[in-house]
Amino acid sequence: MANELTRQLQLTELEILIELDRVCKEENLTYFLEGGTLLGALRHGGFIPWDDDIDVLMPREDYNRLIDVFREGKLKGYHLQCIETDSGYWNFFAKLRKNGTTFITKEERYVKSHQGVFIDIFPMEGIEREHAEGIRKCDFWQPLLRSVLLRRVHMTVQGGSGKKEIVLKMLNGLLAPFSNTALQHFGTRFLKSKPKQAADAYYRAPITRGDKEMNRVWPFEKVYPAETLKFEDHDFPVFHDYRWYLEQLYGNTYMELPPEEDRVTHEPWKIEL
Repeated sequence: MANELTRQLQLTELEILIELDRVCKEENLTYFLEGGTLLGALRHGGFIPWDDDIDVLMPREDYNRLIDVFREGKLKGYHLQCIETDSGYWNFFAKLRKNGTTFITKEERYVKSHQGVFIDIFPMEGIEREHAEGIRKCDFWQPLLRSVLLRRVHMTVQGGSGKKEIVLKMLNGLLAPFSNTALQHFGTRFLKSKPKQAADAYYRAPITRGDKEMNRVWPFEKVYPAETLKFEDHDFPVFHDYRWYLEQLYGNTYMELPPEEDRVTHEPWKIEL
């Protein structure tokens, strides 16, 4: 993507983040910048120059409340896309999309659902670290079921004859009678999220198999009380010990720029701002 178009996309995503921040303040909902968005705030004061997405984390109880807020019509001009609101969706996390825009990747060009410019919202499950036996089962099932759902909504894009593809096609057949929502509930049933007052840490389920290698259990003393960082001249909430979080995610060299060949974007197949 040309630099000018990347910047226009970034500013559209920033607009969505500002709207999320407004609603969260009005409804007393908690969220945090995460991943490359947090790294960009610390290292660049905003977007990583070549990055073209925004990621945030939300405790599960706030995430569920945000779905209710959307259904109550308090996110005008935006679509909160999750399995609860969109039968053609496949992820175990939500996307807040701006109506009247388009962002379609090549692999998703056959998907029959809202494809506006978006930011990602990942739910965090409240856990007790000493009683979190379901983590390993969630680590196994959620990426697998996400792959099944992905092929369900645009199987024509997926090809190949490898063992993994054969297994996923078989699973698609076996799980065909179950709705997307039922599969999502199955993927999360092994680890019932606890409210904040009954938990001492957060856990985020993996999105892909590679995610399993990351530390995704965050003790409350690393999360609260929240701090704020500047991101594109706006203050947004981050973990209390955000440097610890970034080191867990990227290693102790996170402030160094990666090699140019690793500076990749989500190359769109079609984009309209």
